[in-house]
Amino acid sequence: GTPTFMEALAANGTTNIQTSVTGVTVSKRRFIDDRRDQPFDKRLRFSVRQTESAYRYRDIVVRKQDGFTHILLSTKSSENNSLNPEVMKEVQSALNTAAADDSKLVLFSAVGSIFCCGLDFIYFIRRLTDDRKKESTKMAEAIRNFVNTFIQFKKPIIVAVNGPAIGLGASILPLCDVVWANEKAWFQTPYTTFGQSPDGCSSLTFPRIMGLAS
Repeated sequence: GTPTFMEALAANGTTNIQTSVTGVTVSKRRFIDDRRDQPFDKRLRFSVRQTESAYRYRDIVVRKQDGFTHILLSTKSSENNSLNPEVMKEVQSALNTAAADDSKLVLFSAVGSIFCCGLDFIYFIRRLTDDRKKESTKMAEAIRNFVNTFIQFKKPIIVAVNGPAIGLGASILPLCDVVWANEKAWFQTPYTTFGQSPDGCSSLTFPRIMGLAS
């Protein structure tokens, strides 16, 4: 039969739910150790790509299930489910389709042991070698459109976080309706480390959730 919503969550390792996602700080060494302890399950990627959406998308998998749409990050154009304009456009496309069909909600998760490592800086740096101002404007516009899609989506978005959520991968979470995290999930926003402005409206949403001091 058609998998249920709870079965889909269980498939992402989110049956043991942690409700608190605040105040988590992790070093780069911890991130490397976590990746070493959680080998990528190639069989999962293979099996999940045998769906009807495989021919439509390169960096995500979309499953239309009983009453909801399941969107999974499974990037080929970037490492560690990081976000470049191609990945963001595919997520936007899937959300726009779900907004118009009979889905009652969206379940957003990821394939493998990493949820999302935020912006794909390697992709962006490579494109700054020519016209820095033009490329920077294009990058900002891509991020703005991506974030606005989450803000303007009128149906509930449920996120299942199965591993590290870094940068934009963490800052989009407050724009969703429910966030479920398993015991392997952790959250980091290294904006000051990289000299980057907070993205995903996190300068507004984080103080509201965690308090101004945090």
